[in-house]
Amino acid sequence: MGGDLPIRQPSLSDQIYEIILKEISEGTFPPGSKLPSENELAKRFGVSRPTVRAAFNRLVEMGYVRKRRGVGTFVANSPSIANPLYHSFDIKERIHARGYTSGFKQLNAQIVQADEWLSEKLDVPQGSKVLNIKKIFTADDTPIIYFINYIPEWVYENCLSEEDVLEPGVTEPFFIFFAQECNKEIEYLASVITPHTAKECDLPDEFSINGPNTPLLVVEDIGYDNNDSPIVFSIEHLAKEASNFHVLRRVENI
Repeated sequence: MGGDLPIRQPSLSDQIYEIILKEISEGTFPPGSKLPSENELAKRFGVSRPTVRAAFNRLVEMGYVRKRRGVGTFVANSPSIANPLYHSFDIKERIHARGYTSGFKQLNAQIVQADEWLSEKLDVPQGSKVLNIKKIFTADDTPIIYFINYIPEWVYENCLSEEDVLEPGVTEPFFIFFAQECNKEIEYLASVITPHTAKECDLPDEFSINGPNTPLLVVEDIGYDNNDSPIVFSIEHLAKEASNFHVLRRVENI
């Protein structure tokens, strides 16, 4: 793997996409509301209509908005980003918004039995089934994030079969998977972020690092639903520019 990735400026359509997505997540445009027209947004941002249309197309593709022919564009009634944390954690979107070509590779998926450690993390009985997925995200073909996910069986068993959840990429985009496929929302995350070097981590060969002393950030997340039940435990290994994509956390005032 070569040197640090260069910082690239996102395209105009990507910038507009990010702004509208942020305004949806913050409630400026609540579920069911009509977005300004392409002409209005083109005038607001000082860009062409095709640029705005490209941003709209991405919003439609991700399921955040719906177009009604001859009527306008509306925020989805149950947008996947209702949880504001989603905006920070859609890894492929964040990579793309920084001007890179994002990539994804699922290394492995298997059903494991919860040992004492997983039982404590996920609040499930020892020996219960847990989906374990290992995957890598890339920016311009350079591996920058290595994920290990653990999802207890009760989260998906009424919606998806064991064969379904083992299919490559079925859990991506991650927060959409929980909201739309499992009918559960991740309401908040409890996170622990620690600095490490590559030699301290058990990394797959596919996650190539310059040397054993290469610095990494390791993030352990437990995601909770609205009943305060843990529905996912993740370990993320962040290299190079990856920490700029998704280690930010939103904290509500107490």
